[in-house]
Amino acid sequence: MASKAFTAVMNVSKMLLERGFEPKTVSEALGQVGAALDVDRVYIFENATGPTGELLCHQRYEWTAAAASAQLDNPELQNVSYAEVLPSWVPPLSSGKAVQGPPRDFPSPARELLESQDIRSLLVCPITVGGEWWGFVGFDDCRTERQWPPMEVSVLQGLSNALAGSLRHARLRNMLSGVQTQLRTIIQRCETTAS
Repeated sequence: MASKAFTAVMNVSKMLLERGFEPKTVSEALGQVGAALDVDRVYIFENATGPTGELLCHQRYEWTAAAASAQLDNPELQNVSYAEVLPSWVPPLSSGKAVQGPPRDFPSPARELLESQDIRSLLVCPITVGGEWWGFVGFDDCRTERQWPPMEVSVLQGLSNALAGSLRHARLRNMLSGVQTQLRTIIQRCETTAS
């Protein structure tokens, strides 16, 4: 399984680098890795700061196997407060470590949230961009309680690194585009002033 996942992550890394962090590309990438791992869901959550300064996360992307229920439109997965729902996830994820296990191993209310999605086992890997904990990529098995072998965890952390690299490139492209727009505006003003 690890070699199949490794090959998928290598292909996906190349695809993300070539095409960028675009919704269609990200969804395709999640699907390739999900199929290689034989999991039921692969998803990405992005961190955000709430109106009162609390750390939140919300689901942005998802791939599901045919037999799994999609959760992308689940309102319970939007603006989730880490402090209220997932406090035990913050220390490992913010320090670059994965979170894994069956829902029954997590404290309430995380356990109930995970069980409501029919998750039997999950693995969550942090996505860190430019030294900042941006969010996480997660993998759900809704059929069996699986133990994630260390080799698989390492390979899947490679996927989170590929996603982080693609996000970093997207930020740089946006920044360069903004600089180009500013330069065009300055040149146009200079040309107008000179005439």
